[in-house]
Amino acid sequence: MKIRESDYFAEDGRLVPGFKVMGGFKGRRAHEYTPAERTIIRHFFTNDDSNVYCATENMSSQLWALLMGQYARSPDSAKDRLLTLFRDVHEKAEEGTTLSLEEVAGTIERGRNLSEVLTAHFYVAGDFVDRFGVKYGHASLRDSGVVGLCFEGVSQRATKHLESAREGAYQEQSTRALPFTPINMGMPLEVRETPFESRFMAFAEKASALYGDILRTAKTHLSEKYAYLRAEANSEMVRATGIADAKLSKRAWENGIVGAKAFDIARYLLPQQMTTSLGMTLNARRLQDQLTEWQSSEFVELRILGRAAQIESMEIMPSLMKHGGPSEFHGDLARRRRSLNDEFVPSGDVAYRNLPVSSRLIKHTQDIENAVLASILFNGSDSTHSFEELEVIVRGLSLEDRRKIAASQFEGKEPHELNPKTMEVGSFTFERTYDIGAYRDLQRQRGDRQQIAPYSTFAYNMPKEIPDLGGDLEERFHEVAREVKQLHDDLIDAGLHSAAEYVPLMANMIRHVTTKDPVQCFYEAKLRAQAAGADSYRKIARQEIHQVLNVMPSFKGLVEFDDAEYPLNRLPETLRMEIDRVIKRKRK
Repeated sequence: MKIRESDYFAEDGRLVPGFKVMGGFKGRRAHEYTPAERTIIRHFFTNDDSNVYCATENMSSQLWALLMGQYARSPDSAKDRLLTLFRDVHEKAEEGTTLSLEEVAGTIERGRNLSEVLTAHFYVAGDFVDRFGVKYGHASLRDSGVVGLCFEGVSQRATKHLESAREGAYQEQSTRALPFTPINMGMPLEVRETPFESRFMAFAEKASALYGDILRTAKTHLSEKYAYLRAEANSEMVRATGIADAKLSKRAWENGIVGAKAFDIARYLLPQQMTTSLGMTLNARRLQDQLTEWQSSEFVELRILGRAAQIESMEIMPSLMKHGGPSEFHGDLARRRRSLNDEFVPSGDVAYRNLPVSSRLIKHTQDIENAVLASILFNGSDSTHSFEELEVIVRGLSLEDRRKIAASQFEGKEPHELNPKTMEVGSFTFERTYDIGAYRDLQRQRGDRQQIAPYSTFAYNMPKEIPDLGGDLEERFHEVAREVKQLHDDLIDAGLHSAAEYVPLMANMIRHVTTKDPVQCFYEAKLRAQAAGADSYRKIARQEIHQVLNVMPSFKGLVEFDDAEYPLNRLPETLRMEIDRVIKRKRK
């Protein structure tokens, strides 16, 4: 199919009104806003009628942090959330202390400074930043010039490319806040007006129907099966609060605990053509590199998004963002890699089946524990001994003395404090075989060095709860998984390699190689093994830290991570929040 630039870009170089790439338009179109709303949107954003736009220099770092932090908590566009903030602040403030949305728009139109009249709005945003630890927008020159980009209505497949820069800060709409509905389904541009388009549509409908059935059944099943955990939680609330009738609220149980677990199970059915929204904060220099990669991609969607991002970012930094165009070198890399595989690697013969997730330590720095212990001593030395000389000293120490050195980096450390950089020496390399849903979450760890194979259909992972749901759900899950492979392989045979990567479900497996230093291993173990995490990526995090500690036994028992199993992942966290809520209400 020939892609017409006029469908996306106007003759003056701007985006066409109502710009979108895949799926329906996210949020409201420009003509659906009132004049006052459009005035405010145009003041804070570069475009009021597009699904790709930038925050202008009028957007304070606090307001930007608030809007980005809410992407995972709301299906609304950033533009609509900003308008909601203006209305909420005015409605909740004492009469006469803040301006209405219309009055703020009038102030903008008269060219007056908004900083004084938006004091209450900045307070709300600042409070959010304090509570959630979001810090964006450090002012500096070229290297630290920050661009805030919104991508709305983009595919799940595109997000992993859009979020690939380690220097970026990203907030993506949670899959729990993403209804599996036709409006959220995109069609890969490579297959439009081809026989594959109808197959994509039919498959999406089938997966969507199964998603809905699993979600509904799982909610009922989990609520009944784990009623005893609800009773235990209620008893704990009585003990912790001293209130005889204290108990989990219905909303906390049905939505926060059972509902969240049901969504975690059902989301395995989400395909990569499903659209989502994300916000990005990235320094200008790194964004230029990303613009080149995106506009050189095999994915038509990414090429268009890259050009759109360049156009919108030029509204903020025209002298910098004029660079970052497509590259023939980057554009040919994917083809070269496939060609090399065809030449040197024999075809694999692996049966397509349901596999468990796993991570295997495949490489690590030789004598890495000695290197880490020597590094701790090195950072406290007077430089009279070289690093290698300190390694020799460490090798001769007793187990007790080695443990003493290791423990020195953990004793007295508060839970919120990071591990010292003194242990950032050497590396561990793992090969993960896990579902795309888990990769979606673990890919965000910016301290890693990551290599990802293209999305394929060599295996899939079915949640362990599916067989217990009864009926025909298990067989339907396997059937949908088989259809994924058939459609994917047919696209590959047709030479549509990029289109094929939109087919796999979140359940489909990938191979992923990640390299990280010991401190990053410790950090990920604590963050990703916590109870609230999804089962598959919790399993990966726990497997990896156990392998690390087997190589570094002096650190066993020092690294903080949760190694317990949780049938309802959100229960511990929600219970703590409910106890705090009841105690706070009791004190009033």
